Amino acid sequence: RMRGVGICSGVVAAVLIGATVSGCHFSASIGGGPPVVGKADLQKDITDRLTKAGQTPQSVNCAEDLVGEVDKTTRCEVVLSETNAIEPIVKTTKVEGTTVSYEMTPALNQDQLQQQVGMLMKQNGMAADTVTCAGGLEGVVDNETTCSVKGDGETTETSVKVTEVNGLLMNFQIYPA
Repeated sequence: RMRGVGICSGVVAAVLIGATVSGCHFSASIGGGPPVVGKADLQKDITDRLTKAGQTPQSVNCAEDLVGEVDKTTRCEVVLSETNAIEPIVKTTKVEGTTVSYEMTPALNQDQLQQQVGMLMKQNGMAADTVTCAGGLEGVVDNETTCSVKGDGETTETSVKVTEVNGLLMNFQIYPA
């Protein structure tokens, strides 16, 4: 049980990059395929945006190039500090010739979410020896997942719900399930 506290709130990745995070890049296609935004270009773009917002990341690592086809996605791990990492989803929104437009949505992978939930529970005076979440959490208002929190010999079932998104800033609350 969450003794004495009904709701925990958290802000993940205190990074404000404006209301919409989008970008365009010139890119090349190889062998006549669709244009791509190389992962090195994505990593540089994310690093530059975060640095301009006053949050220079420790590292940015994109899983793969972003294919220049509408709705194609890739993920990039962004480490802001030892205790704060996010994994924004980069999605192609428009392609004109070799110019690929894309947007970024904040997200936490399962490990990142488990770490954040555990830290919040402890900050609110609750035991959280292990946290197991059903999955990650994409930064879309009202998105929700469940986490099981074990501490002091008890297991507490919780719901984690996104309450606000602004750029790569994602607020969420933890409720008893």
